[in-house]
Amino acid sequence: MRVAPAVTLSPEERSRLHRWRGRGGRRRVRAGIVLLAADGLTDLEIGRRLGVGRQTAARWRGRFLASRIRGLERSPGAGRDGRIPAEVVQAIVRTSVARTAPDGRPWSTRRLAHEFHVSHMTVRRVWETYGIRSVRFEADPPRPDPVLPPAPWDVIGLYLRPPVAALLETLHPRWASGAATPFDRGGESFPAPPARWTSTVAPRITPAFLPLRSAATAGAPALRSTEEFLRFLIEVGARVPGRTYVRVLATGLGTNDRTRLDRWRVRHPNFEFEFPPDARAWKETAIRDLGAASQSPSPAGRFRGRGEVTLSLARSIGAFSEAGGAFEWSAGGHEIAEGEAAYRLRYDLAVTAHPGFKNSPLLPRAVGTDAGRDANDRASARSVLRRYLGLRPRERLTIESWTATLDYANAFVLEALRLGARPLLLYQDEPTYWAATTEVPARSLASIGEHRKAALEHTDVFVSFFGPSDRERFHSLPTPTLFRLGEYQDALYRAAAKAEARVVQMAVGRVSEASARMYGVDATAWRKELLDGTLVPPEVLRRRARAVARAFERGHEVAIRHANGTRLSLRLKGRKPHVSDGSVARAPIRGNWSLVTLPAGVVTVAVDESFAEGAFRSNVRCSTGLSDSVGDFSGGQWTFEHGRLRRFSFDVGHEIFAASYARAGEGRDRPGCLSIGLNEHLEVAPLLEDQGLGTVGLHIGRNDHVGGMTRTPWWAWIFQRGSTVSVDGETILRAGNLAR
Repeated sequence: MRVAPAVTLSPEERSRLHRWRGRGGRRRVRAGIVLLAADGLTDLEIGRRLGVGRQTAARWRGRFLASRIRGLERSPGAGRDGRIPAEVVQAIVRTSVARTAPDGRPWSTRRLAHEFHVSHMTVRRVWETYGIRSVRFEADPPRPDPVLPPAPWDVIGLYLRPPVAALLETLHPRWASGAATPFDRGGESFPAPPARWTSTVAPRITPAFLPLRSAATAGAPALRSTEEFLRFLIEVGARVPGRTYVRVLATGLGTNDRTRLDRWRVRHPNFEFEFPPDARAWKETAIRDLGAASQSPSPAGRFRGRGEVTLSLARSIGAFSEAGGAFEWSAGGHEIAEGEAAYRLRYDLAVTAHPGFKNSPLLPRAVGTDAGRDANDRASARSVLRRYLGLRPRERLTIESWTATLDYANAFVLEALRLGARPLLLYQDEPTYWAATTEVPARSLASIGEHRKAALEHTDVFVSFFGPSDRERFHSLPTPTLFRLGEYQDALYRAAAKAEARVVQMAVGRVSEASARMYGVDATAWRKELLDGTLVPPEVLRRRARAVARAFERGHEVAIRHANGTRLSLRLKGRKPHVSDGSVARAPIRGNWSLVTLPAGVVTVAVDESFAEGAFRSNVRCSTGLSDSVGDFSGGQWTFEHGRLRRFSFDVGHEIFAASYARAGEGRDRPGCLSIGLNEHLEVAPLLEDQGLGTVGLHIGRNDHVGGMTRTPWWAWIFQRGSTVSVDGETILRAGNLAR
């Protein structure tokens, strides 16, 4: 007998599905199917309870297991090419631009739908695709739309055979839609982009230029090289949709070669070439364009930013060395159409480990013979085990470690033995892990095995080191693989919760040279901060947290002032603050459970979502700042009026924030949370900036996870140091120092 696969939900997934279940529409049924499947019901039982067919229940169970929440957002087949004949589409376009019907009245979507026997929504989609606006929105007298400069959108090809180097990139979809250039209303063709390309976005990365011969130094390439390059262009050109414009940035080609390319371009008018004078100029231009592409929003409906991907590609191209050999890569047709090619290119560079892009080894050094004997490692391990976890003699301690954190884990083993405990070390080899992500099915990566589960179910204390350390490479994995790996980590914590173990996760596992480059911080300083942060006695953090939390819970009016012009007033609603002071409780089998991450030290409270007046300006650089994007943010200023965010600006990262904010849902402009940091050792640590002593954090958007009412799946944050904060006129933070 076939048994339906089991469904396991994370707390956030369960919360989101319950919200869908309480609303109308098709998502209500889908959410109900998955929730009942997570409760252990069969497809037949789900169908009877919800009034749907068994196959319907099985289909949505399978789609959730394959793509998680994203698999429920769209119906199967959504996004496929329409079945309206091309000649009908062109007839709708020609009729629409004629503006008036034979009776003199303007065309509307419904009149056109009746004329061509299609739905009015089909006409609306055609108008959006071809940049056609309703007559009532036209200027009087009519004037043409401004011609915007072409903006890079996605990388679809990379050709590196020194001295020839080429980067192929598509343009922003507005060029494909005809909205930025005059549409040829007399025929079926689309306008070609201008011959000269410009970009107004300054480069955001200083490349580490490595040798790459140019035509000036190496002479004209051989005929064979030109033939190979033309073969590559033909291969890419065959996959590019006819309405997509492609920019080819190439160097190392002689005059004769360019003539041949000009002849090839006659048959491919949607391709345009630019020839920087040498290899250095080529790299500068490529990195500039990738920086411009990082400012572009994600494709519609996708809540992930381009910044992290394109900036990572810029670093790889800037570091390419001809000594590593040739490299060719081209995108598939589906990836080009969906604007998803750059994501796979970064993934391919990560998993193939091409020597031309390896400007630093994956791991800093091999395992040494003195592992665990470093004084800082031992001090941190001693503080965590004795002060935070209260490890006692004969207790069973389980430590999960990765290659990059093995020295830290061995320090925990030694300290546990000194205390008379019984340590067990679970080791994950990072090179083997990366090989598994490409050679092993994703579903196999989610299983922890009964033997490992048994070890965790019989443990008293569980210390998990965050891993793998190369977060840039980790985030380049395909989304299904990421979901599976998340399921593996959740299974570990469920097993520990079943044993009611005391559990902590060590943030030092995030530190690596690659991750430091991604976040833009110094790896040595980052590592030192995380180790020193665990040396703060937990009783000190609890005392600081108690004073702040009491003021937040009992107060009503909050005033934030700073010499940089910050003047912001917020209100509290008596909600219980969330405190991260390093207190580690036994994990309950059922109910809410929050994983303790060390170092700790922050108090967060959900504020009144209906009130906020004034401006808040950040003076802390932040490497994340958004729930759906990664980028550099600094100099952010938010201005609130009548409880809503009315204006925002950033010295760095404004475009990324604006794009993310535009695609966020209702509630994005509401004040969400207010936090105050408690740990004096944290200052630049990515993702822990809010824990720095005296750091004030302001969040907008979602706050239901800390007791608020806003449930939109989007939030953003900025930080400030040196503030003065008062609650009901009583100062709790004076010039960045706790007043109590």
